[in-house]
Amino acid sequence: MVGRTFPGFPLLSQGQAPGQALSAVTRKRSRWVLKLSTFISFLLIPGMINAVELSGYCENTAFGEYFGDEDGRLLDASKLRIDIAAGGDENELELVANVNLIAYYREITLDLTPYLPDNVARELEDSDEGIPTITIPQSRVFLDNAYLAWRKGPFRLRLGRQQLSWGPGYSFNPTDLFHRKEMLDPTYEKEGAQAMRLDYRWGIGGQLAAIAVPEQSGVDAGYAVRLGTHITTVGYDAAVTLHRTMDRDSYQDDSGDYQPRSQRRYAAGWEFSGGLLGLGVWCEGNYNWMAEEDDFIRAIAGIDYTLHSGIYLMVEGLWSERGEEKPPYPTADWMAYLWSGEPLGRSRLMLGIRKGLTGLTEAGLYLFGSEDGSFVLNPRLDFSIAQNANLTLFGAASFGDPDSQFRPGMFSITARGTVYF
Repeated sequence: MVGRTFPGFPLLSQGQAPGQALSAVTRKRSRWVLKLSTFISFLLIPGMINAVELSGYCENTAFGEYFGDEDGRLLDASKLRIDIAAGGDENELELVANVNLIAYYREITLDLTPYLPDNVARELEDSDEGIPTITIPQSRVFLDNAYLAWRKGPFRLRLGRQQLSWGPGYSFNPTDLFHRKEMLDPTYEKEGAQAMRLDYRWGIGGQLAAIAVPEQSGVDAGYAVRLGTHITTVGYDAAVTLHRTMDRDSYQDDSGDYQPRSQRRYAAGWEFSGGLLGLGVWCEGNYNWMAEEDDFIRAIAGIDYTLHSGIYLMVEGLWSERGEEKPPYPTADWMAYLWSGEPLGRSRLMLGIRKGLTGLTEAGLYLFGSEDGSFVLNPRLDFSIAQNANLTLFGAASFGDPDSQFRPGMFSITARGTVYF
């Protein structure tokens, strides 16, 4: 799974999770898509790609967090992203790449125990795993996307690092087994996965997609197929999905080592979105057959509506049989929550309200609630401060019992300024 979830600060997802290091054999396997893409590029790029277009942005993100009776932390990161695009016409090879540089003032090692109940932190401290930490390098250069694409009539072939996101859900996508959204900032960009993808399209909304993902760090390697269409008579989009992946999103606790469990996972899913009585409606989900764990269903459904006053309302509910019915949650589940973004409980509700204050300013307030009674308030302000510059402010305040999914007394604020070029 690409992208791990940490409360408040999306760039924390750049750290290394326990047990994610690859063996030499696995690293060798993971290079096959990149080698194939490079080989094809040497054969086909000359004469097939015209002018190269460059764009991008410079961004600074400041993050402050306070843990109640404990010390807080203050982080700041600068990011430069350069987007490269060339080609893309019919019968012409297309190149798309995003080069990212993220820099902190120094290498940072963060103690993650403030996110954990006291008994879980003590259990980890006494185990072979020890206190969970995340190390963020002082600087990092990486690619969000770097792929070659070729179109011929209804066919499109993509080779390389790319986005594989599926599903209409806003805060969570059960049918997307290759990425994970940040709960408090779900629309923020995600790192792509190294893959081969072939699409065939027809009519209005008709699509057959086939994906192959090699084994690599942080990614559930495997294969996926999606068959989608637009039902013109009722105006709905519908799709079915199939996955066969190597799942590493759960943790084993038999030996007290708390390392990711590698197991085969098969999933059959569905997607559905459209309108009903003036409401926007969507749902997606899947049934998952697991090699070592119990099989489970995971689904999400939501509705939204815009009032005449311009106020936008949204409700979205998540159901996951992989989670526990009530706290206290096992230590292995807390590890999966921190490192893979797996929900701890079986259900979660999101309520959202958003309103444009002026033509250049928008305010929103979101609530994420767990069935254990804990919840997070997530206010948000978005400003367009110039034709090519935005400022985003969002915060989080958690309430609940000490052993609930959202621990009480945690407060954070994130400020992100972006200038585009």
